[in-house]
Amino acid sequence: MTWKKDSVVVLVKAAPNWSQKHKQYEICTAGISETEGWLRLYPFPEKEMLRKDVHVWDIIELETARTTEDPRLESRKINAESITKMGHIESRKERRNLLSRIAESSLELPLSQKRSLALIKPNIEDFKIVKRPPESKQLTLEGHLIKLHPYGEVGLYYKWSCPTPCRFCKGKYHQMECFDWGANILYARYEDENEARIKTKQKCFYEMKYDNDTWFALGTHRKRPWQRWMIVGLLFMRKEEKLKKGA
Repeated sequence: MTWKKDSVVVLVKAAPNWSQKHKQYEICTAGISETEGWLRLYPFPEKEMLRKDVHVWDIIELETARTTEDPRLESRKINAESITKMGHIESRKERRNLLSRIAESSLELPLSQKRSLALIKPNIEDFKIVKRPPESKQLTLEGHLIKLHPYGEVGLYYKWSCPTPCRFCKGKYHQMECFDWGANILYARYEDENEARIKTKQKCFYEMKYDNDTWFALGTHRKRPWQRWMIVGLLFMRKEEKLKKGA
């Protein structure tokens, strides 16, 4: 395997899942490389992300390599020990410029190019919270109790359309689950279920639709690499007119 050093602006941190293969929690992480555009960095161990305090909008350097295990064009294996934080993009202007540069008008081009990552500024129509049956805990070989999907008991779903309707949302809407880690943590933060629903809908729907400029980072599942799309990251900032009014 040939390692290559990459500089990546982190834009996606999806909710962690347990890897049966690597026996650890891993986070689907993605961002923009200076030389290669979108890259999916996987497996990204949760313990390494927490230890090195990696956040969205951080600039990291790390060693990556192409993998034959994942057919998706943007996927890279990473050397987790090589991850180094190099900086953080604070400027709203810089963030807006980057998002404007990489945003797609619809899913048509990514679909035609068989890409598996894209950024779209959506027309948000609705938001739904679905409660699922509790997942039973499993025992690891080391005797630790774990859940394969720690946030899997609640599904956060957006109903939305592309700015320029694609073949799937022309005259209708996309319905996609959101796996953004921050959104899932928000719901889990509240012990009272009614409060969790109210606070999560306020932040993820009303504020995203009316108060913020919002972008969806979209990704596909490895098992259906060009068909099953999901929202893997939420990127947002206050609308300019709201800032001017002091809202």
